[in-house]
Amino acid sequence: MKKIEIRPDLFLCGVAAHPYSLARGVALLQAVQEKGNLRAACGKLDISYRTGWAALAEMEQMLGGAVVEMSRGRGTELTELGQRLVWAEKLIHARLDPLLESMAIEVDAEIQSVLARATDHLKIFASHDFAMALLGAQLQAQGIPLDLSYRGSLEAVGAMGRGMCDLAGFHIPTGALEPPALKQFEKLLQPSHVVVNLATRRQGLIVKRGNPKGIWSIADLAKPDVLFVNRQPGSGTRIILDLMLAQEGLTGQSINGFERVELTHAAIGAYVASGKADVGLGVETAARQFDLDFVPVIAERYFLLCDRRKLADARFKPIHDYLKTSEFRTEVSRLAGYDSASTGGVLALAEAFPSLALGKAD
Repeated sequence: MKKIEIRPDLFLCGVAAHPYSLARGVALLQAVQEKGNLRAACGKLDISYRTGWAALAEMEQMLGGAVVEMSRGRGTELTELGQRLVWAEKLIHARLDPLLESMAIEVDAEIQSVLARATDHLKIFASHDFAMALLGAQLQAQGIPLDLSYRGSLEAVGAMGRGMCDLAGFHIPTGALEPPALKQFEKLLQPSHVVVNLATRRQGLIVKRGNPKGIWSIADLAKPDVLFVNRQPGSGTRIILDLMLAQEGLTGQSINGFERVELTHAAIGAYVASGKADVGLGVETAARQFDLDFVPVIAERYFLLCDRRKLADARFKPIHDYLKTSEFRTEVSRLAGYDSASTGGVLALAEAFPSLALGKAD
């Protein structure tokens, strides 16, 4: 299937007549870090050892510093410069991929409208989520049209109520925090709305390997030597954090770095991995993606919200059908901290949230 993609890349400028792309060299460094030696890394990338060696030598010459160290018995290790290049690549993708994916879908829709004169795709505004990203990628691969844009949970649900999208992806904590979290959405929800289960997932504290600062609870965020990285206001994760802080009798003023925000779970993981923060709140998948530790704090359910009439929409049927497949459920269950037992199930709001007070559906 033809589609538009937007991909970030690293370039080194000022060393040659044209910007020098670091993409090939960084990909090789990532493979070296994973495999432990250059020969195995070259095998993974399906290039010859000679080609790989030449690529690293060229990159070192351009950068003016070594990116790997080779020794007998220890294989190939990345230097500090090499490690930083790999980190930079991960950081770029963690921060930009969700935004660029949304932008690419928008651009692609405009291009396809000219080519096919048809843009009647189902539109989803959704809080960033790894299962949601997986769904979008799988549907695109199968040629099922979908317009997916990442927004905060409150913004997504509000936009659906204003008719700006067909479905809204949002998440709500389970247990004692469910009723106060729902209060944030209560005015935006209607009796005619239903929710489709996407997944259950774990939110927790993303910390450095070994948890050197001993951050085991929300209360520990207020330690004077702890630096925090936050999510943006209006995001479901920020709503949950604010509620948990209130439970502990804390405010944002008690926490170093509270005003420093990132837009996705992956970006939180990248920020902690870079050493710029000691901890952030996010899903377990983001922690594992950056080889970080994870302290579970709360479980939550991620839903797709829509009007009940949307269930009969011909554009929604192939999406819902795929949600219910064992293939998709298996892929979701492979995401760290995710559970797909209820994936694809449809619930009325009163069934999903017994504590929610709404009038009768039309």
